[in-house]
Amino acid sequence: MKNSTFYLIVLLSFTVLYQGKAQTPGAKALSIKECIEYASENNYNLRIARLDENISDKRIIEVRSTGLPQANINGVFEDRLKIPLLIIPNMDQFMGGGQGGGIPMGYQYNSSLSGEVTQMIYDQTFWTGLKAAKSSTKYYKQSSTWVSENTAYSIADSYYKVIVIEKQLTLLNINLSNTATTLSMTELQYNNGLAKKVDINRLRVNKANLESQIKQAELNLEQAYNSLKFQMGMPLDQPIALSDTTFELSQTELQSAENPGQFFDKRTDYKLLETNLELQKLDQKSITNQYFPRLTGFANYSYVGQGPDLGLYKTKNNDWVDYTTASIGLRLSIPVFDGLRKSALVQQSKVKQDQLKQQLELKKQQINIEVSNAEIQYKNTYHRIAAEQENVNLAEEVYNVTQLEFREGVGTSTDVVNAEFALRQAQNIYISTLLELYTARLQLEKSKGNIINYLTSNSQ
Repeated sequence: MKNSTFYLIVLLSFTVLYQGKAQTPGAKALSIKECIEYASENNYNLRIARLDENISDKRIIEVRSTGLPQANINGVFEDRLKIPLLIIPNMDQFMGGGQGGGIPMGYQYNSSLSGEVTQMIYDQTFWTGLKAAKSSTKYYKQSSTWVSENTAYSIADSYYKVIVIEKQLTLLNINLSNTATTLSMTELQYNNGLAKKVDINRLRVNKANLESQIKQAELNLEQAYNSLKFQMGMPLDQPIALSDTTFELSQTELQSAENPGQFFDKRTDYKLLETNLELQKLDQKSITNQYFPRLTGFANYSYVGQGPDLGLYKTKNNDWVDYTTASIGLRLSIPVFDGLRKSALVQQSKVKQDQLKQQLELKKQQINIEVSNAEIQYKNTYHRIAAEQENVNLAEEVYNVTQLEFREGVGTSTDVVNAEFALRQAQNIYISTLLELYTARLQLEKSKGNIINYLTSNSQ
């Protein structure tokens, strides 16, 4: 068969003639691209992924804030039920020979108010933490892309299943119409003594089987629409129809990828592993930076008041005493020994990096085999579809001839039923191959990391 003829057959075969859903009042016809756009705003998995992005953005602000001035104000009010004493040995000798004892340390009531401002001057972990926070944001953005790709794939898969089931319904309704016509003519022949009762019964059974298959296909269609709406995040009671009911193939799509490795950087799951490795390296660096000293500047101011009577501060009517303090300075913290804790953490981080490197190599192998297998499956199904379409055409021709012979009294009802069964079988195989073709193409584009561009481009 010539290529042009094959393309025409494939193109026509993907045209959905069943218009029941499209005719639903209030139903909006959506393309795959429009379904994906709708899902980008309404799919709950995508919403959750974007919230993770938002959290990571706030994490950058959190880390950056540790490098800015920190200000704190603290207030204390204290009722000393038992005032502590300052004990001085042989105090009675200094106090004129009195009984031994101690000097009360302050008054019963105490209040204080202090404020302090600190500023980080040198801390190696700050800059590493800031870089890690930015890399974490990158990771979550890639995660959102990964969720978007999986969502788009699921939407397309559900979308294509709807198309295929509608195509199946079209064929079943055509078969039912033909069987009903044959049954009516046979009943008329029976009334005129030209047909047997068994012929009518066989056709009635055949008609009932078709009606049962149609009901099952309608149920499958409703479920397929529900699955599509779920992937989109659309209410199940909202009616929709499909506008992308054709799918054109081109010869260039049969060309194999010369170097499967070219798809590594296009695969989001591979990028996620790379970013995870980058984060693990930063984690190791952050732990190592804890060996460096930290230097912080500070300035503080305090008010302290004490008195024998209940109060908060000194007034002219109480016996409180008060004073203020103020200071500025530097705080230096030098880590000396932590029981080898940081060393153990560094070793753990290195092992995790080795694990991620192995996972990256494994992912490369997985991508290579996924691309190769997807191409094989697609090519095989691509070539099968023409043969299955030809089988349907031949089965239709045999069925039409058998019907004609039966009407003319040359054939039997058994021949008609057998021919109709063979036609349905050929159609079912063809329908299954259609779905395999859709799925194989989706899997091929997904394995190449091109699923979003493929589904949202104007020409597929």
